[in-house]
Amino acid sequence: MQRSVGEPDNFYAVPELADHYDADNAGRPDLPFYLRLAGRIAARRVVDIGSGTGLLCRSLAARGHEVIGVEPQLTMLDIARRQPGASAVTWVHGTAGDLPAGWAELAVMTGHVAQYFLDDEAWRLVLTQSRRSLRPGGHLAFEIRNASLEEWRRWASDEPGATSAGTVRADVHREGDLVTHTDHWVQHRREWTTRETLRFPSWDDVTRG
Repeated sequence: MQRSVGEPDNFYAVPELADHYDADNAGRPDLPFYLRLAGRIAARRVVDIGSGTGLLCRSLAARGHEVIGVEPQLTMLDIARRQPGASAVTWVHGTAGDLPAGWAELAVMTGHVAQYFLDDEAWRLVLTQSRRSLRPGGHLAFEIRNASLEEWRRWASDEPGATSAGTVRADVHREGDLVTHTDHWVQHRREWTTRETLRFPSWDDVTRG
């Protein structure tokens, strides 16, 4: 077994893992919600903050919305730019602070994106930057998992579970409202270990921003 040494421990920066992100997350229930929301509020322009492989961006563009996808991880952005329909989306390598001011009717943070801001200061900053990207009367939509459900307990696994291209086993550590999962991936006799920390804030912490 070949262990990858010296490579980043960020899942999204490892091409061999990131290439399988969409396959491993097929059937996500959140994306249809955002598609319906964009249609319901008649958002002509939408920005997707932390757009990843761009699946939502491309789906929005196919429905006639003007879309900017902003993504800090270049590996994920490269994948997004290669997908069918990607040319209909404006891609930005950066963060919410790199979005044009007063451009969109809707800004979204899907999946766990809103949980990557690990303290109140970081959360206030992304809210400020997101608000700046919106036209007057614009909307910001995001999701944050309910901490009381302790979802992270289901992430830990003693035995490897199947992925679209191999297996993964996870260790989970919680400290306050921060949860770190360390994932051990195997693909075709290669191994990687990646880590990700997410914040599970209280509702008061969310709205105080």
